[in-house]
Amino acid sequence: MEIKHLSFSFLIIFSFIINTNANSSDCIYTIYVQTADIPSAGTKSNVTVFIGDSYNDELPINNLKDWGLMGPSGNYFKAGETDLFAGKGPCLRGPICRLIIVLSGYDNWYCDSIEITTVALEKSCSQKHFTVKKWLDVNRGSALILQDECVSEVKMIEPL
Repeated sequence: MEIKHLSFSFLIIFSFIINTNANSSDCIYTIYVQTADIPSAGTKSNVTVFIGDSYNDELPINNLKDWGLMGPSGNYFKAGETDLFAGKGPCLRGPICRLIIVLSGYDNWYCDSIEITTVALEKSCSQKHFTVKKWLDVNRGSALILQDECVSEVKMIEPL
C-alpha cells in the first residue's frame, strides 16, 4: 500500500513538471497495467487503449508503449509484472468509467488489471481501477475487451 502512496506522490510531482508545457485543458494520465503471473501471459504485441467517461468522451492511446516510462523500446507486458505509463492529453468531462483494450500483433496476452489516475491543474484528481482478468488472443479473434462501468443517469422530469 505504501508503494502506491509513494507512486501517487511521484505522479503529482511529475504532473506539475509536465503541466508547465500543457494547455489548461490538458490532463496527465498515469496507467498501471498488471499482466497476470501465469505461464505465457505476457505479450510483445501492440496494446492500444481507449479510456472514456459517461459523456461518451474518449481518449485513444494508440500504442501504450509510447507512454511507457522505460521508453517505447522497453520490455513491457511481461508475465507477473506491473508496468507504468504516463502521458498528457485532453481532459475528459467526467471521471473515467469505460476502458477498451485492443491487442494487435501476433500473440496473446492475459491482462489482470488496469488502474488509471487523472490529474490536472484546477481540477479534481480521479482514479479508476478496472479488474480485467481476461485473455486477449489475436489468433482466436478475441483481441478486444470492453469494460464499461459507467452508470447511466436517468433524468427525472419533475411535474409542474
